[in-house]
Amino acid sequence: MGKLTTLFAFLLLSGLNLFAQSNTVKAIDSIYVESLRAVRFNTAGNPFGTPIMDLKTGRLGLSFDDMEVDVRDMLYSIEQCDRNWQPSKLDRLEYIEGLQEDRITNYKSSYTTNILYMHYTLAIPTESMRITKSGNYILKVFEDNADKSLVLTRRFVVYEQIVVPIPTMTFSVPTKYNTHHELDVNIEPKQFRIQNPMNDIRLTIMQNGRWDNAFYGIKPAYVQGDRIVFDYQDAIVFPAGKEWRYVDLRSSRFRSERVQSINKGDETWDYLLRTDLDRGREPYILYPDINGQFYIETTDYDGSSESYIRADYVNAQFSLLKKTPIEDADIYIYGGLTDWKIDKRFKMEYDHGSNLYEADVLLKQGFYNYAYAIVPKDAKTADIATLEGNWYEAENEYTILVHFTPFGGRHDRVIGFYTFKSSKR
Repeated sequence: MGKLTTLFAFLLLSGLNLFAQSNTVKAIDSIYVESLRAVRFNTAGNPFGTPIMDLKTGRLGLSFDDMEVDVRDMLYSIEQCDRNWQPSKLDRLEYIEGLQEDRITNYKSSYTTNILYMHYTLAIPTESMRITKSGNYILKVFEDNADKSLVLTRRFVVYEQIVVPIPTMTFSVPTKYNTHHELDVNIEPKQFRIQNPMNDIRLTIMQNGRWDNAFYGIKPAYVQGDRIVFDYQDAIVFPAGKEWRYVDLRSSRFRSERVQSINKGDETWDYLLRTDLDRGREPYILYPDINGQFYIETTDYDGSSESYIRADYVNAQFSLLKKTPIEDADIYIYGGLTDWKIDKRFKMEYDHGSNLYEADVLLKQGFYNYAYAIVPKDAKTADIATLEGNWYEAENEYTILVHFTPFGGRHDRVIGFYTFKSSKR
């Protein structure tokens, strides 16, 4: 039986959706205070590592700046979710050992910077708060005031490496053959007993550490002997994109390749970036990127190990050449630097005199990947493909999480984790 026939028969019998896409899940990576900047949440020691950690040995690091230089009294808590990012059925005492909330005590003021800020850091777990069960989690940071006002929230995942998902990059339907990446996955539990794989196992698959376009709740297509098979036609498919645009803002003394000029403004340095072009139909060019992410660093101080408090905030002046403005739509700068959201601070304005879309953005010194997204006036979704293009040869990082919920289970365990980079056809 062909892939398509098998898929149709399975859906007809189950009467359920194959999976829920990310737009059905409540967005919980959010910043609630406008003065917060440069939020990073990663696996410890890896500035690009998606916040996913091993239950026994993993560590995560959170850092952010507050442009309000007075110290805020910050607290944090951790809450478990199910595989669809809804509240878990467990009480917090069942998955947290130690304190239920704790204080962020590591903070330093910037120095030798034109713009002052307070830099906060937090490592998870701590001696006073330890996670005892695998699953999806939310980190909540809030101010210790009468209302306990939320400052920011971040998703993360804790896993047990019991099974290892085995992915295969495959060809999609002809219309997406040269522009998309399709994934099939097999799981071979071996010594781990799964009574009813069709009901007990679900996958989450992410591209480049992004939750905004992830696939959730992917069901097995079928079970073949000891293998649990996730093999669908035109289902687990991601736009391949291209290698991301980039700009190096690490130095105010030396111009990097993508910087046209650096001038001292009234309050900070102005970096005029070289004008970008529409590359939606341009040929694919292979070069190293960081898959839409960014990292903070300054090279203005030789040997400095304190980039996190010595890096300044600079005014980055972006421009995109378009002979005519796009009707009934806006253009935004988009990527990890915008928290994978359409952010009003990154909206571009069209200048009819220069035929340029332009935006001045306050960014902390570092290295940034970014893209240009078109957002129609009546929509909230970002169209990256039109101005950037999709090519199968593009390198992306994919992450697979295996959720396990046995009959009668009260929470969704994460029993498998695997990450890999796509390769050329």
